[in-house]
Amino acid sequence: MSTMSTTSAQSPFGIGSALSTAPGSTSSSSSANTLNANSFMTLFLAQLQNQDPTNPMQSYELAAQLAQFTTVQELSQASTLLGNLQQYTAAINNGTVTSLIGKQISAQSSTINVSSGSPSALSYTLTEPAAVAMTITNSSGATVNTLNLGAQSAGSYTVPWTGTDSTGNTVADGAYTCTVTATASDGTSSTIQTGISGQVYSCNLNNNPPTYTLSGPNGIQVQVADVYAVTGQNSTN
Repeated sequence: MSTMSTTSAQSPFGIGSALSTAPGSTSSSSSANTLNANSFMTLFLAQLQNQDPTNPMQSYELAAQLAQFTTVQELSQASTLLGNLQQYTAAINNGTVTSLIGKQISAQSSTINVSSGSPSALSYTLTEPAAVAMTITNSSGATVNTLNLGAQSAGSYTVPWTGTDSTGNTVADGAYTCTVTATASDGTSSTIQTGISGQVYSCNLNNNPPTYTLSGPNGIQVQVADVYAVTGQNSTN
């Protein structure tokens, strides 16, 4: 609600100032400044009773104040309804996300998890023939190994890294990042998206965005939005 008229018809109680605080707005006195229908009518009637009889408010001013308060009330109600709708939608989305627990999925990922010296599987697909090279980096971003695979035809492949560094020694257990670069016959290079497949062990809705953990409690985490295929229920479930 906007403030009252600036003429001498203004209430001596500062009603116009009180009405300038919209319902639900934040102020230093919080709930004390919250304006509901009852408090509005109390202030509105007080204003009428205390206005200057020689210079009363015009009818259009009264109508404007009523219309503004009605608009604010409707906006406040709409905000509450939208909040409820958001919570309802979130509940539905959470139910959909968790429904994939126990199922086999494929998701975009560049992470290779080395456990007991053995790296997890990672795949990639070439849409046209290209010379392929791979760079393996550790969690600090340092290069651990580089693989030059030479020319490959279009098709799907598995990253052939065996979990060793450039000197042939087995790397420490942990998460590593694989970057695949394909160079076409015309010399142009591009980074190829890699992917991982596995059974969804758990889902963490507290992460933003939510993530799946694959193939056990210490498995690789992938974002829900990165899942591009669901291949079915695991045969052991």
